[in-house]
Amino acid sequence: MRHLFNIITALMLAFCLCVTSCSKEEDVGTTGQTTSIALNIPMLEATTKVPVNGDENAINNLRIIILSQSAKSINRTFTKTELDNSGGTIIIDNVPVGLIQMYAIANEASLGKDYDKLSNLQNDVVDAGNKTRKVLIKDESRIYFPKRGSEFPESGLPMSWMNKSLTINPPTGAPQTVRVTLERSVAKMKIIMQSTLSEDITINEINFGEFFGNMLYLFREESLDIPDNTTYSGKTFDKLNITIPKNGEDSLICYIYPSYAWKKSADPSPYTIGFKTEAGITYDPQPFVNDHGALNSIARNTQINISAKLSKPANINLKFEVTDWNEVTVDVPPFN
Repeated sequence: MRHLFNIITALMLAFCLCVTSCSKEEDVGTTGQTTSIALNIPMLEATTKVPVNGDENAINNLRIIILSQSAKSINRTFTKTELDNSGGTIIIDNVPVGLIQMYAIANEASLGKDYDKLSNLQNDVVDAGNKTRKVLIKDESRIYFPKRGSEFPESGLPMSWMNKSLTINPPTGAPQTVRVTLERSVAKMKIIMQSTLSEDITINEINFGEFFGNMLYLFREESLDIPDNTTYSGKTFDKLNITIPKNGEDSLICYIYPSYAWKKSADPSPYTIGFKTEAGITYDPQPFVNDHGALNSIARNTQINISAKLSKPANINLKFEVTDWNEVTVDVPPFN
């Protein structure tokens, strides 16, 4: 038993040292005391209002990991039932007083992960340069994302939050409140197809350029924070059978990993979209542009609204807009 305890203790310390990028002065510590804290999670009170097959704000599983240098780590999961009955606040007991690191992961199964064992999370920690270590999620075959709205993950969208230098105060009565502002780890694209034709048009295929990534850092520490060795590929959604009424519109939603696929302005932009109709008419791919120029990256937890105006003869007019993740419409140059 003593040998097993030593192994577990060493593993916890190794994980702590791997994940943190803090300086020596910021190392986590504890006074030996413990207390209870109240986690306020605004996302628990949010609900989606968009036409998809699932709730974009749903937290079906929430993992809280707390690390301190000389105290036992906490790795606790909360089920959807527990969260639904929480009123937006959950209580964590026996939290070490002093400087700690706290990590929150929602819906990890949507990335194919199970972090019940901290060793599984430690296996995903990599050297990210500049003396930092980050949790890297790889999806080489793009099994989990991109996903259409109609393929909404049963486990929900992945979300995360962290604080590497959180001070827990000694108990004074009411639990200390910690605000956990989860953000979605993926981005959302909404393609709004607008027809200027005098008859119905049926879209069978949507073709995207090579901007779909195959990995992401689980916890964002920079604006984009996209792994340098990310590889990108194109994507075709076929057999869509989306009928747009004459002079009407319809839309398609897609969730993707954060993307930084266009780094050299001399190269053609990979951020393009094209269409093919049931009648065999092809609208050749066009780049995403707006009044400020062309799109070169897509950050997590943002929404890209793409407006595509389709007309004859196979002409497309595209515009895009990057917004907060909510219901806002944008334009893309006309497809004639």
